[in-house]
Amino acid sequence: MAQQGTSRPAAVRFGVGGGGNLTGDSATNTRSTVRRLLTYLRPYRGRLLVVAGLVILSTAGNLAGPILLGRAIDNYVIPKDMSGLTQLALTMLAVYIGVGLCAILQGRLMVGVGQGLVADIRAQLFSYLQHLSMAYHDSHSSGDLMSRVTNDTEAINRALSDGLIEFTGNILLFAGIMVSMFVLNWQLALGTVTVLPIMLWITALVTKRSRVAFRQVQRNLGNMNGVMEENIAGIRVVKAFAREADTLEKFTEASLAYRKVGVKADIITAALGPMFTTMSTLTISITALLGGWLALRGLVEVGVIATFVIYIMNFFRPMRAIAMLYNGLQSAMAGAERIFAVLDTVPTVQDAPDAQAVKLEGAVKFENVSFEYTPGKPVLIDVSLQAQPGQTIALVGPT
Repeated sequence: MAQQGTSRPAAVRFGVGGGGNLTGDSATNTRSTVRRLLTYLRPYRGRLLVVAGLVILSTAGNLAGPILLGRAIDNYVIPKDMSGLTQLALTMLAVYIGVGLCAILQGRLMVGVGQGLVADIRAQLFSYLQHLSMAYHDSHSSGDLMSRVTNDTEAINRALSDGLIEFTGNILLFAGIMVSMFVLNWQLALGTVTVLPIMLWITALVTKRSRVAFRQVQRNLGNMNGVMEENIAGIRVVKAFAREADTLEKFTEASLAYRKVGVKADIITAALGPMFTTMSTLTISITALLGGWLALRGLVEVGVIATFVIYIMNFFRPMRAIAMLYNGLQSAMAGAERIFAVLDTVPTVQDAPDAQAVKLEGAVKFENVSFEYTPGKPVLIDVSLQAQPGQTIALVGPT
C-alpha cells in the first residue's frame, strides 16, 4: 500500500525530463580534487615513473641544443673550423632525435594511462549511479548524468593523455632555461628576466578567469545534453501533447547559454597568444641590446648571445603552453568536480545490513494516494488504482 501525502525534494526539469539540477560548482577545492584523482593513478605508477624519466631526458636534450649551438658559433664558426662544426652538428642531430623518440614513447605510455584511468572512473561512476535513490534521478536529468559519464571523463582523459606530460615538461623546461641562463651569464640573465613578473601576473590573471569559464562550459554542456537527450527519448510524449515549439525553445535557450560561455572561455584563451608574442619580442630586443653592450666590453661571447635568443624563444613557448594547457587542466578539474559530486552523494534509501530479498506476488493497489515533489504543489491528489499481475498502468503528464 502506498503512503498518502508522500513528498520529496523539488525536481528541476527542462522540457520533457529536461536539464536537472547541476552540482558542478559544489566541489571547488582544486587540491582535494587533484589528490583524489591521484588515487586513481596508483595502479599505473610503474608507467608514470618511466614517463617521468623520459620527460627529464627530453628536457635535458632541449636545454642542451641551444648551448651546443652557442659553442658551435664561438668554437667553430668564427674560427672557420668545418671539421669541428660537422661533428658538433651531428651531435646536435643525435640529441634532437633522442628528444623526438622520448616524446613518442611518452605519448604512447600516457595514452594507455589516460584511457585506463578514465575507464576506471567511468565504471565506478556508472556503477554508483545504479545504486543512487530515485529521488536523486528525479532531480537530475539523465542527459546531464550521461554528460558526466562521457564528456567529463573525456575531459580528464584529454588532460592526462595530451596535457599532463606536456604541462610538466614545459615547467621543467622553463625552470631549466632560467638556471641555464644564469649559469651562462648572470648579467644578461638579469636583464632578460625583468619582464618575468609581468608575465607571471598576466598568466595568473588569465588562468584564474579561465577556471571559472571552463567550469561554466562543463555545466552548460551537461544542461544542453540533458534537454536534448530527454526530449528525444520522450519524443512520443512531446508529440502527444503538441510540445514541439516549447521543447525547441528550451533547447535553443540551453544551446545559446552553452555558446555564450564557450565564446567567453575561447576569448580568454585566445588573448594569451598576442600577449606572449609581444612580451617575447620585447624580451629579445632587450637581450640583443644588453648582449651587444656586454659583447663590446668583452663580458659575453657571441655564441652565448645566440644561446640566449633561442632560450628566450623557448622561454615564452613553455610559458604560453603552460597557460594554454592549464585551461585544458581546468576543464578536466571542472569535469572531475562534477563526477565526484555524484560519487559523494549519499543514497537517501539504503538497504539494512540484514536485508533479504522477498518474492512479491499479487496486485499493486493505490487507495487515495497524494504525491508532491515540492511541498504545497501536489501532482497527484487522492488517486486510486489497481494493477493486476502482468498489467501496466502509466501516468503521463505534459512535463
